[in-house]
Amino acid sequence: MYVTILENQLEKIKDTLLDYSNETSERITKSVEGFINEDVYRSKEIIEETNKINKKSEEIEYGCLKILGLQQPVAKDLRLGAAILRTSTELERINLLAAYVARYSIDSLKKNSNFFKPIHINLMSHTVQNMLKDGVGSLISEDIQLLKRSTKNFVSLQEFYNQMFMEYGEDKTSNSSMHSILVARGLLSMGHHIMGMDDRIAYSIIGKRIMHHKVFYNVLMR
Repeated sequence: MYVTILENQLEKIKDTLLDYSNETSERITKSVEGFINEDVYRSKEIIEETNKINKKSEEIEYGCLKILGLQQPVAKDLRLGAAILRTSTELERINLLAAYVARYSIDSLKKNSNFFKPIHINLMSHTVQNMLKDGVGSLISEDIQLLKRSTKNFVSLQEFYNQMFMEYGEDKTSNSSMHSILVARGLLSMGHHIMGMDDRIAYSIIGKRIMHHKVFYNVLMR
């Protein structure tokens, strides 16, 4: 009976987390599209909805703490609860970064309209969303292969950013270059938060503490 109640509660929280992740991914798309397409309305919408979306983080945190306080899970279930908490926190931070990207879009249009947007931004956006999808998917399904793929994609994300910075980062006089770099940095920071999430998910699945993605490679990527 106890096991059934605990499993049902964890499944309910995982469903909420999956919805939260999907909404976060959609916000990343919208924030970048707002910048690329110079869509002020969409950018303002992203900013205004941030607090509403992030209420799911509070809901997930409350559910996890309730389980910890009342059900007293041990071993694997305890690690799962910790991974869900960490993932929820990172999703909240990613949503805040999406709002920053939307803010950069609005600011850029005030200073310079119809400027060139490097393709690297779209590539980084897709990569971040793939990382997020695979990372959360690995937590839900306990699939280590998805977690490996999520982590490996961080290398591609860094490469896209480095390529873009080498081409446009030295232009100190162009507002368009400055805002493009700021958007790219926001996407790179999202990748860092996903890596933090992946570290905790790895611990949940395999029971080993992994604090850095290079160590993650050594332990899991062989």
